[in-house]
Amino acid sequence: MSPSGSLRAPLLWLLLPFMAGLIAADRSGTALPPAPWIWPAVAVAAFAGWIAARRGENAAAHLWGLAVFTLGGIAGYLWLPLRSPASPGWPHPAREVTVVLEIDQLFPPTPQRKTFSGLGRIVSAEGAAAELAGQRAYFSAIRRVSTAPGISGRYRFTALADNVPPGAGAFGFDRYLDSLGIRVRLRRGHLGEELRAPSAFRRFCGAAQDRLERILRLGLEEHPGLVSLYAAMLLGEKALLSPEQENAFMRSGVFHIFSISGLHVGVIAVAILSGLALLRVPPRAARVAGLAVLWLYVQVTGASTPAERAFLMIAFVVAARVFRLPGNPLAGLAGAALVTLLLDPRQLFSSGFQMSYSVVAALVVMGAPLAERWQAAWKPWRHLPEADWGAGRRFVRWSGRNILAAAAVTWTATLASVPSSIGNFGLFSPGALLANLVVVPLASLVIVAGFVALLAGLAGFGLPAVLMNHAAGLVIVAMDWLVQRGTDLPGMYYSAEFRAPWMGAAALVAVLGAMLLAAHPRTGRHAGYWLPPGVLAAALIFGVKFV
Repeated sequence: MSPSGSLRAPLLWLLLPFMAGLIAADRSGTALPPAPWIWPAVAVAAFAGWIAARRGENAAAHLWGLAVFTLGGIAGYLWLPLRSPASPGWPHPAREVTVVLEIDQLFPPTPQRKTFSGLGRIVSAEGAAAELAGQRAYFSAIRRVSTAPGISGRYRFTALADNVPPGAGAFGFDRYLDSLGIRVRLRRGHLGEELRAPSAFRRFCGAAQDRLERILRLGLEEHPGLVSLYAAMLLGEKALLSPEQENAFMRSGVFHIFSISGLHVGVIAVAILSGLALLRVPPRAARVAGLAVLWLYVQVTGASTPAERAFLMIAFVVAARVFRLPGNPLAGLAGAALVTLLLDPRQLFSSGFQMSYSVVAALVVMGAPLAERWQAAWKPWRHLPEADWGAGRRFVRWSGRNILAAAAVTWTATLASVPSSIGNFGLFSPGALLANLVVVPLASLVIVAGFVALLAGLAGFGLPAVLMNHAAGLVIVAMDWLVQRGTDLPGMYYSAEFRAPWMGAAALVAVLGAMLLAAHPRTGRHAGYWLPPGVLAAALIFGVKFV
């Protein structure tokens, strides 16, 4: 199952049915023990495997494929309730409860807000609330009456408990909580006695993040608006953004630059490996050391789910080179997705998982081949021997090839992200194509400059850190100006929604399937690269209503 001969990913035969099984389990609300039909399906798969072992090569390949495909679906159907059982929620009207809460994640605090919030797990509860024990919950607490929390700490918490609206009744942030399987909210609470302090490593990460933020502020103290964008891009502190900044970047389709995810982790990974190569570190040692530094960066910046997903993607590709195994980006992507879902199967239903993996898969199967095709078509002065070219002509060819490659990648990413953007955020941003073409290279420059500033600051070299901060600041000013003015242009964005909730996922699967057909050497001759935009256009015309 591969879009081309060089992109073989046999693990997709297991991953795709495994994902289908997770979806089936979520829709059916299954809980262990499994539904009765599971056992006949297991018997059929086992029988197919047994027959395969006794038949010829061609028949065995098909039967083994049937067996693996069936068992993968069954494994997904069983894994969701086993690994992440459905939370029963809070079966009573809203009331005050006292629980012992272990914090798993703190959302970046907004300075002007009077509360802080995050996700945690209820370790135990008192009285009638004892049935909440073991459930994950969203919590918010009033700052002035609460203990300052730390990630992984355990606290006594008194708050108002109620339910998260399930399924189709959930919108916005409630939909995000529902995708994580969280059914309980603890609101307007008082975070009291600390029963167990955060781990030493978490305390180290918190202190390191504070120090990194101080380094990024060097030389920019008199420009708080600029610092908010800078810290958001390097440390993922989106809460520092003003409402105007957040709306402008969201509507233009480039808000992803503030999430520590694929762009950030990928750019920093390249920077780390390039720096180690300049220091003449042996390639295998450089890759191992680079992954270690990258993992530490992900942890210090909050170990957000998108950052950990991006790290896994890179780790699989790099590990294949470290151990000298045959591998390619599609195989690495499939391996990372499978490990992610084994650790937390409910990530499949989150917008972040869907957007990150769908966009990266699109770039692998369509973006890279399309970029190569467009670059190959760029042949200025084709009848003039290259030996007679001057520096000007060489620059034109080089810049044209890079612009075409960036355009192909941006076009592909836009096609893959539109269904999720409409389904999860209610936004259709035609201007995102142009905005990403301009903003992503600028953001990459800011990330590299910021990373160099952090390294210089940690090494005690204040002046280089200030210089790099100023360089990044100039780029951020230009980028902010372009985005703020760009969103005022007509046609940059529209409010939109699918006519039925299932249409968003169906459109995403259809677009990715069209990309696979377009990139496959057998079907690509007939389908061509016009098929994915055609499928997306049909979804927009027949499945989306603009409001």
